[in-house]
Amino acid sequence: MKIRTLYIITLLTGWIFSATVTAAEKTILIGPKTIGAGWKDNIVIESKQFQQAGVGDIMTVYTAEAKRTAQIAFQDPKDWQAVAPEYGAMSVQGPVRMTLTADILAKIQERGLILGGHDYKIMQVTLIPASEMTETIVYKGPSMTLKDDWSTSVPISKKVFKNVKVGDGIRFHVSKVKPGAALKLMDMTWNVMDPSVDGCQIGENGYTYYINEQSQLIKLQLAGPDGISMRVGGKSFKFEKISIVSCTAQPDEDYSTAQRAPKEYKLQPGELFHGEKTFPNDWSGNLRLTAEPFQECTENDVLIVSYQLLPGLKEAHVDPKMSFRENKGSWRDLSGSKEPVWMDLNGTDVVLTFDENSLDKLKTSGLVVTGLGFILTKIELVSAQ
Repeated sequence: MKIRTLYIITLLTGWIFSATVTAAEKTILIGPKTIGAGWKDNIVIESKQFQQAGVGDIMTVYTAEAKRTAQIAFQDPKDWQAVAPEYGAMSVQGPVRMTLTADILAKIQERGLILGGHDYKIMQVTLIPASEMTETIVYKGPSMTLKDDWSTSVPISKKVFKNVKVGDGIRFHVSKVKPGAALKLMDMTWNVMDPSVDGCQIGENGYTYYINEQSQLIKLQLAGPDGISMRVGGKSFKFEKISIVSCTAQPDEDYSTAQRAPKEYKLQPGELFHGEKTFPNDWSGNLRLTAEPFQECTENDVLIVSYQLLPGLKEAHVDPKMSFRENKGSWRDLSGSKEPVWMDLNGTDVVLTFDENSLDKLKTSGLVVTGLGFILTKIELVSAQ
């Protein structure tokens, strides 16, 4: 009896342990965060959210209210460049995913990750461990070089996709990728599968086309008399093989460590920004405003910029500063000065006045607010009269 009881306890303990260590889709950012028009909005996911991530993990950005032309960018806070060429300007057609390579992981674990772009809303960002992904090769070639003039394509039979289901990813493996390489996926009628794969950038790690909707799956199941349901086109790379990537992870409902997007406010008359935009101590923060709200401005108007200083500035030996730049080219100072004019911050609102020169810049290109050591909370355009 004691042996049987011990056996049952051992089984239960093992089950509890395995249930505890089973990997899941973990939420690292909770929205909503609106990414508006004009490439002016973004959010930085803190580096601490990636400390437990590994090579091969899948990051998923769940989106809503995306316009037909919406794009998302995965950027490095160090220089605002894409973390990899293929993640610089991706179409937003449902959830958008990124596979963490060794190079990408090193960047985001050190500096975090910027999510930018235009015309969509971030609802949630998650990480799925590579151990929860299965990959099956379904097409082994023959390999083919896609010429630089877009004249080459590879026909793929319908039977290659017979086991694909909604939620799976179709991974296109490539080699000999040249600068400017692009991928175009077409259906049996030579029309593009959807806007996200109409000449999208592709890197050495290939490209994964995720099946998010039933309509995509139906296209894969349709074939012409020749049995072809997809044509892989593009330029400047060698197409090698196709695999199907499937996820076995279940959502993790523990959100205690997830980063939360700042509360969003409805702009009131005269407000150009109202929220909580962090300008970290590493100079990575900025806010862009388009030229549109400045069209009726005169020299009698002023900008009132409200902010909160970041905690721990003294311990970090950081002097908080803010500057105003022209929203084009190399971000020349709005004043026309060759060198940036920095405003020291002491906790009181910053008031920016206009002259003929600065008004011309605002009305033609807009404004960039940049700096470090503070949280931007509101920008108001008011008349000084």
